[in-house]
Amino acid sequence: ILSGPILLERTPVRMDLSHSCWSDIFFLGMDYPEAARVINCSVDLAVQQTNEERVDPTPPIECRLQLTTSNPGTITLTSVDLKASVVLTHVSQVFNYGADYLGLLKAGLVASGIVPLGLENVCKEEEEDIPLRDLLSVMMPTNAGGGEEECPYGLELTTNVHNIPKGSRLAVSTNLLGSIIAVSMRATRQTTRSNSADPNDASALTGPLHEPERRLVAARAILGEWLGGSGGGWQDSGGLWPGLKLIHGVVSREGDPEWGISRGRLLPRHKLLRGEDAPV
Repeated sequence: ILSGPILLERTPVRMDLSHSCWSDIFFLGMDYPEAARVINCSVDLAVQQTNEERVDPTPPIECRLQLTTSNPGTITLTSVDLKASVVLTHVSQVFNYGADYLGLLKAGLVASGIVPLGLENVCKEEEEDIPLRDLLSVMMPTNAGGGEEECPYGLELTTNVHNIPKGSRLAVSTNLLGSIIAVSMRATRQTTRSNSADPNDASALTGPLHEPERRLVAARAILGEWLGGSGGGWQDSGGLWPGLKLIHGVVSREGDPEWGISRGRLLPRHKLLRGEDAPV
């Protein structure tokens, strides 16, 4: 957490070591889960210039979410690396993923639940469109009376991907989505870090995610990929898990949503590999 009401999420990217012939693509992994096996690792990056002091690797993806009073009742999206920014005033603008270079950030807002997916069809017609100030008023109620004055804040989401060229094959888009979704879930109390009953307890705002939370972020990142049009397989979200890991398909069983529809589950399992699992 930085000074002021700002949440900062830093996320590594994933390096693909072995993907068994792209077996993580959904229809392959769900049709033949036994063969869907991937080994990848999460990596931080550093750009080392000649004749300069050593630069320590850091997570290359940063997402900042903050309240603002400069544009109350709006959501401002900014990509530092893409040099693009937009101020959104209505719900329909969030679902217009192709209007600018910020479709992935919009998809992150939807996949995280900040802007509910169910509002897309409701707001298609101009006369039915919902001002974001109404949505934010519900999210951030004040002690004031009704009306527009009840929304004194806006949201600002700023992302920055440091020094990674397009086409790097490091699954930047998926892990950027995961970072956006994680910081949004922290901000809206969809994560838990302690058993404290204190409503002001801030422990959920810091530290690594729990395993169920990682899986939820991964599932939502997959949704965001398809909403934003970038697509991808389930191994691309591997940056959400630390270190070296085996990601494998799972046969569906009775009680799973996929039971009776496909042989495999939509989401895989992640096994973190330790020294004894991957000897030199």
